[in-house]
Amino acid sequence: MTRKHSPSPEDDPIWAEARALETSIRAIRRAQGKKNPEDFPPDSPECLEAMEAFVRDVGRILGLYVGGGAAEDDGELHGTE
Repeated sequence: MTRKHSPSPEDDPIWAEARALETSIRAIRRAQGKKNPEDFPPDSPECLEAMEAFVRDVGRILGLYVGGGAAEDDGELHGTE
């Protein structure tokens, strides 16, 4: 029995969508004057704080996408807080 290898992530449309989402959120954060994790030394407290903020922003966007409406506290991502 031969086993097929799964396609590389770069060929997966979901992978491409995730990368586009990541790039968009990084650009939005930068336009708002916010720092992204790569702006700090790895494992520094500032990097970890930026990572947490980035993940919260991703969660807000996914909540909008999945729920079809505004997340409870999405104003920060949209620059209205």
